[in-house]
Amino acid sequence: MQGELQVVSRDRGRFKPGMNSRKLRQMKVAAKLAELVAEYFPNGGYSVMDGNRLRLAAAHYVDADLCRDPVVRQRATRCAEFLVSKLRRQEGPSPTLEQMLAGLGK
Repeated sequence: MQGELQVVSRDRGRFKPGMNSRKLRQMKVAAKLAELVAEYFPNGGYSVMDGNRLRLAAAHYVDADLCRDPVVRQRATRCAEFLVSKLRRQEGPSPTLEQMLAGLGK
């Protein structure tokens, strides 16, 4: 047994080439941003300011998910909820093209 060659499979890390922790975080923020956009603006039509607030809130939500410290987690969550509370939701569906053209003709 001791004279036999032992084959040990060594893992070269948890990231593939081209991936790192920053890229992984960016991908998580992008996924959370898509989730928030689908929830708050399902028909589109949000302003640049709303988009920036959503992106920042998504980053705070990801920080809260990844953080181990409960105080920092709570701060990040509250900051994200504050940013989301500033958004102006659309109440109804956006008008169709025919409705908009009919409104211009009057």
